[in-house]
Amino acid sequence: MVHRDADRKLFREVEERLAGVETDRRQALSTRLALARSMMGTLDPLEFLEPWIAPEERYRRQHPED
Repeated sequence: MVHRDADRKLFREVEERLAGVETDRRQALSTRLALARSMMGTLDPLEFLEPWIAPEERYRRQHPED
């Protein structure tokens, strides 16, 4: 989850810095920020964890041991 925290911080810093950028550049960068966010998907750790399948869950023996 450390990687997700870093992503969150990066997006937050970009938003803060956009406030001090000229209008045309801010619009272009805001569009790129939205694209980056959509590519990253959710940054919510619970939403990230829910669909994850552990190796033990993936592998099920077809024939139980006697």
